[in-house]
Amino acid sequence: MIDVTHLDHITISPDRQTVTAGAGIRFGALLTALDRQNLTWTTGICPTVGLSGFLSAGGFNMQMRKLGLAVDHVASARVVRADGCTVVASPRENPDLFWAIRGGGGGNYGIVIEWTLKTLEFPRSAMVLLKYDGQATRLDVANRFLEWAPKADVDFTSQVNVFKDHSEVMGWCLGCSAEKLQGLLNASGLLSIGAPTVYLSGGCNSVNARLFGFVVNECLPDEVIAQYAPFAMNTVQQPFVQIGSFPQFAYNQSTQQPAAPQAQPYPRFIRLSKSYFVQKRNQLRREVIRDVIARIDQAEDAAQAWGEWHAWNISASGDAAFAWREEAYAHLEFIVHGDENPAVHKTREAWLAGLESYLRPIVGYVSFLPPHPLEGRGNDVGCGVN
Repeated sequence: MIDVTHLDHITISPDRQTVTAGAGIRFGALLTALDRQNLTWTTGICPTVGLSGFLSAGGFNMQMRKLGLAVDHVASARVVRADGCTVVASPRENPDLFWAIRGGGGGNYGIVIEWTLKTLEFPRSAMVLLKYDGQATRLDVANRFLEWAPKADVDFTSQVNVFKDHSEVMGWCLGCSAEKLQGLLNASGLLSIGAPTVYLSGGCNSVNARLFGFVVNECLPDEVIAQYAPFAMNTVQQPFVQIGSFPQFAYNQSTQQPAAPQAQPYPRFIRLSKSYFVQKRNQLRREVIRDVIARIDQAEDAAQAWGEWHAWNISASGDAAFAWREEAYAHLEFIVHGDENPAVHKTREAWLAGLESYLRPIVGYVSFLPPHPLEGRGNDVGCGVN
């Protein structure tokens, strides 16, 4: 195992068009550094996620239905190959390697040590969080969400979270006014299901968007949210609480904003998860959603099983290795807490296995691998960069 955690440097280009980041940087540190220059990038929400793992999986984000995956906003990378050479991967240098490392899976083609990203400036946007109490509305909410959200205005990227005792919908309407987002929701049918608590805000800056749903439920004024942000975003290299009495590597812990409070250590848990893609040509029937929710209910309470289901149907084109861009209508993730007790842990694994045996034949086994745009071209010879 090679730990790249402390490869977390940040250099913004003089023209502010790109940022070069060490491959071990986490979102909290990356966004904290970019915020200071009024720039941003298409990360996910969780501050503890590492940049390289994110990009190796494609880079799902809350602007992707309009702007595409995060891998579409990569300019180049420095990669250590299996022969020990360090090379640049870009559209012009080692283009086949550049294609593969963006969504082709982690660690398969070399060790990325540095990414150069295309910086962005997000417009003021509108955010929404709908909270539905109780079990009774979960099926209607999830079914209506999956019917509507992937077909909604491409400015709107959203997800539905289904728990044992409630559900919620959250989304970011990129560059939208509160009035536009309200109109989208009025037409969705979601507001007529039960009596949801509605948190809808306009004029949200990017800092609000990153904290929306887990720190704040409504957008706060810029100067107020700036005071909250460091407590969640100003992460150190190892931002988690220690596991029991086991030693935790914490070499020269530092933050990107030294004068601000350090982000609080994030709690750990044993996480088991399973993901499925719903294809545009094979959308889920209501009875399948019903059965899946019933499986969530059957999990023991301590497992804290829940579903996080994302609207896809991405409008932006791209040329990276990520295989599901064209066919994905929605992405279904299921999360369950494991347990230190091996016998209990096996029951959690069995729950996921049961879900797999039920849902996989319905959504399909096949992966959609796009044709390689450089098929027939050989790899560049030599290291290129020392």
